Amino acid sequence: MIEENNPILQMFIDSRQLPDDVRKNLLAMGVAEAAVQQAYNEFRRFTGRRKWLTPPPMLVGNRNEETNWYPGADKITGARFWPKLKEHLLDKKRWTLEAIGSIDDASDKIVSWLDSPWAANIQTRGLVVGYVQSGKTANFTAVIAKAADAGYRFFIVLSGTKTNLRSQTQQRLDRELVQLNRDRWHGPPNDSDFDLTGNVDFYLSATEKDHRVLFVVKKNTKVLQKLIKWLGGASPNLRDRCPFLIIDDEADEASVNTARYQANATPETTGRTAINKHLIKLLALLPKAAYIGYTATPFANVLIDPRPGDLYPRDFIVALPKPADHFATEQIFGRERLVDETTDEEFFGIDMLRDVPTEEVPLLRPVGKDPAFIPMVTPSLQDALHYFWMATAGRFARGQSDQHATMLVHTTQSVPVHVNTTDQIRMYRQRILAELHGSQRVALLQTWQIQWDDEQEKVDPTVFGQQPIPFTALLPYLDTVVEQTIEVTDNSQSRARLSFDQPPKIQIAVGGNTLSRGLTLEGLLVSFFVRAAGAYDTLLQMGRWFGYRRDYGDLPRMWMTSELEGQFRDLATIEAEIRQDIARYAQQRMTPAEFGVRIRTHPALSVTAALKMQHAVAAHVSFGGKHHQTTMFEHKNSKWLQTNIGATERFIEALLAMGLVPEEKNGHTVFYKVPAKEVIKFIGEYQFHPNMTPLQSGPLRAYIRAQQVHGKLYDWNIVIRSLQREKKLGTIKLGGITVPLVERARRKEPSDYAHIGSLMSKGDVALDLRRSDKELRGKQTPDLINLRAQDMPDIGLLVIYPIAHDSKPTQKASIATRRPLDAVADVIGLGFVFPEPAGPSRGEQDYVTVDPAKLIGTDVEWDEADEDEAL
Repeated sequence: MIEENNPILQMFIDSRQLPDDVRKNLLAMGVAEAAVQQAYNEFRRFTGRRKWLTPPPMLVGNRNEETNWYPGADKITGARFWPKLKEHLLDKKRWTLEAIGSIDDASDKIVSWLDSPWAANIQTRGLVVGYVQSGKTANFTAVIAKAADAGYRFFIVLSGTKTNLRSQTQQRLDRELVQLNRDRWHGPPNDSDFDLTGNVDFYLSATEKDHRVLFVVKKNTKVLQKLIKWLGGASPNLRDRCPFLIIDDEADEASVNTARYQANATPETTGRTAINKHLIKLLALLPKAAYIGYTATPFANVLIDPRPGDLYPRDFIVALPKPADHFATEQIFGRERLVDETTDEEFFGIDMLRDVPTEEVPLLRPVGKDPAFIPMVTPSLQDALHYFWMATAGRFARGQSDQHATMLVHTTQSVPVHVNTTDQIRMYRQRILAELHGSQRVALLQTWQIQWDDEQEKVDPTVFGQQPIPFTALLPYLDTVVEQTIEVTDNSQSRARLSFDQPPKIQIAVGGNTLSRGLTLEGLLVSFFVRAAGAYDTLLQMGRWFGYRRDYGDLPRMWMTSELEGQFRDLATIEAEIRQDIARYAQQRMTPAEFGVRIRTHPALSVTAALKMQHAVAAHVSFGGKHHQTTMFEHKNSKWLQTNIGATERFIEALLAMGLVPEEKNGHTVFYKVPAKEVIKFIGEYQFHPNMTPLQSGPLRAYIRAQQVHGKLYDWNIVIRSLQREKKLGTIKLGGITVPLVERARRKEPSDYAHIGSLMSKGDVALDLRRSDKELRGKQTPDLINLRAQDMPDIGLLVIYPIAHDSKPTQKASIATRRPLDAVADVIGLGFVFPEPAGPSRGEQDYVTVDPAKLIGTDVEWDEADEDEAL
């Protein structure tokens, strides 16, 4: 606890000086040295706790205790910006105390890692990773408010490249910062983009009178040129002593240098794309400027040039926690269980996804660039439109007619096709109105009721704190909803754009890129999405359905192809891995300069645009200290499946022929101390699915041999996994041993091979341990791994899973996302548990990262156990 009523300590907190300067001044004033030093030490400790112990975990640069300066928002005497914002969030926006506490902690921590505003030079470079539509703007609004209270004076928010996003950000910051302290904020004379030509010293002089300046600027070449020219015309004395904070919203868009890399160039001489060049020039102009990038898709930001002179987040990377009521990728699509997670539960998505059949796609978007293409209102699009009108009527029935209702239709980048799609939807709505007002009304409503009742059954409203809405409750509102619907084309050439001004509107927005990044679509109920994308960041940013759905969380639905659904599920896994990496490295006190963030590669998607990845290097994942499992199988390939059954039979026969006697342990068959050469031979005969990287025969055998040089993995324990309770799944005979089959259903997608998501259960890493059930019961995976390290530090574990060909989903939650395995033969799955490695060894490439220490593409050993044109 900070010592109360200590006037010397309070002077450190309230002083607008660096702590070292405060100490010198106090000593010069004759204050007792012991009292000054005691207060100084307590201030350093207190501010250090703020930096290190406040959640969330943060990957930070090398900073010693001498840089601790920020006491926290609640300790600043006379603070006005954050207290007003906090009051606004509580009283006007009705945030919960839990939500306030989360943003308070996160913004405090971010501000504490900025350079002190009283430092002679400010060069902070940081990155904040949020979720799509998760409240990143709320976080940087809080950071601005707290930094303003702490002594930062001039704030520049770079709000993406789209006019509508800049305008939306401007309006929000005006409401939540400027209007709450009108007498303290200065900015452009209107809410337009930056266009000032004079009076720069007026603004800078105002900051020296305890006022603040806020500009919300679009990332546009001409706009940035004007801003740099304007600031360049300032009095150097005023400009150079003013502390600036630059917030780069959507920092992966346009900010990253995509000019082709020149091998012999330095950061100062390398070619740069226009926006990146101007950002670097802006930061170079301001000796006291902190830069924080915000993004939900950090793939490009952690792969850029890590050398000084660019925007690599060398000082900190922080992943914001997911708010409790936020719809994120994994809540909608589900994801794989990560290797390190201590639960057996699958991460299933909410049953809100509806299929757009592949055969409809050519009817919705042109195959090539055909501006004359006339799309059809296909059956799935009709279902989506019908549901949108019913869901909007449902909100009316709940008394929410004072809220916006929006549907997003995103099928193509083609601007002419956007217009044609809007026209087709408008004509379809007119047809529906005619049916509602004519003799077909009864038949139409009967069809709609079937769809509505089915949707109400698939998503339980009570889970979201709502009550089911009977179809009869929609009837008073349906006609009005359909009549009041407005079709809007929103793209780079639109004059009439999507608007969320009052009064509330019912809108169907048809568009492309202008709707795919940063912009919040208020009241989004339905998304119809068949737009193709080739990169992680592009695909995620198109997902406008992520975000908050307070009071109607049970109603949103998304229509898309099964291929896109599978890609989003994979991206949810990749997102979770990045956040896991940041948290793990933060716990180990590693810096951004020591580790780049790994990003798993995907067979159908690139990480980000190729030119944003020029400084990426391949990272090799070591098998050491981890468990790996086969989760993909050629379930319709009889020869492939029989090959693995045959290899397993020969393997077990060889073990029996050697005189090894299997033991039974909790219903499982266990062979102890199997020679590695037999395991290596078996792995060579077993067929791994080609997408199972790094789990492939060659890397596995090479890793085992490499570890044997260091005295490890000479012996293995082999377990044939069985069910501990009787279940009528049949049996299989493996090398003379008859064992019961286990059950593993497959994911709904892909369809051309079976992906079961997870093979191993939580306790499987300890199946061979010679310990009592009492010792093992209730322990999590890390605890079981620790027991393995004690009991069998050099021995590998191979678990064989004989899976029934007719396995079916068993968990109620899995029915919507799982399918029967439906294999043409029983399937053999393998799980590997490796001890901690000894010496250097590597696995197969399947991640990319940036090597901040070296720009050249040298191999990086990842030991998971330690967990515009160039100008």
